[in-house]
Amino acid sequence: MQGWKIIKREYPCTFKVLRVQEKIVENPRTGQRMEVQAILTPNWVMVLPLTSDNEVVMVRQYRHGIEDFCLELPGGLVDDDEASPILSAQRELIEETGYDARKFHPLGWSYPQPAILNNRGYFYLAQDVFWVKSPDLDEGEDIQIVTIPMKDIDQKIKEKEIVHGMVLLAFFLYKLFQNT
Repeated sequence: MQGWKIIKREYPCTFKVLRVQEKIVENPRTGQRMEVQAILTPNWVMVLPLTSDNEVVMVRQYRHGIEDFCLELPGGLVDDDEASPILSAQRELIEETGYDARKFHPLGWSYPQPAILNNRGYFYLAQDVFWVKSPDLDEGEDIQIVTIPMKDIDQKIKEKEIVHGMVLLAFFLYKLFQNT
């Protein structure tokens, strides 16, 4: 298979955390040209924090896309000035939850929706987390900290209390990590 030839790129919309890219591309199989769109967004991190008692530190927050609350793992955007995503993961864990960790392990990474998104999500396991301070939330955050025993996570997923796709992927990667 061959890659698609990009004839033209334009950026009609730019927002705080995303840019819309419109492209004219050429199908290598048919030679036909068509217009496609992509959403350019920064990479992000998600942390699965586990206490020494095997409890997961999670956050419940309102999400504008679904106009409802979501039970999630802490995470956020990778800052341009941070040398690697693990530094962003460490920062986000402390900022959103007030917890720090004795150990961080990479669980993997994923393209969340490569059909239209260009970014990559990085997943980390934070082990032996401990509370150090109150969360340092930005103006767009209103977060409730929730701890859930790891043994209850599968049931929370089955009961649709955990529905965020990337959070589900983080727990899947964790289970793979545990079995290696």
